[in-house]
Amino acid sequence: MSSYNERLEWEYQDYLKQRYEEQQAAGYDGVRKIVCGGCGRVFYTTIYTKKYCHSYWCGNQANNRRQREYRQIHRQDLVCQCCGEKFTPKRAGARYCSNACRQKDYRKRVTDAASAQNEHLDKRNVSTK
Repeated sequence: MSSYNERLEWEYQDYLKQRYEEQQAAGYDGVRKIVCGGCGRVFYTTIYTKKYCHSYWCGNQANNRRQREYRQIHRQDLVCQCCGEKFTPKRAGARYCSNACRQKDYRKRVTDAASAQNEHLDKRNVSTK
């Protein structure tokens, strides 16, 4: 929820812009011109610590963007467990380069498990005869 000061600032953006331009000509710095870190919108404020135009929503957007960029920088190339190709994963737990490889490996595992079970049953049937 936005505070009273934030709501007032949004209602008086034109006035703050005018004051900012007057202060720039006179050399004062009471009103600041800021590019929002979340949405990129230009806004004017008198609050010294303000970084975002909508503190909650834009702050979350900026934080999500920073985290996404950090994860992307620290992402390492992996080797696909099915085909052996190198790939850059889109998420942390990725083991396959594509859905096709994931499905192919799953089918192989299921088939191997079923054939191992059949071999066990065949050996059991042979020994009982």
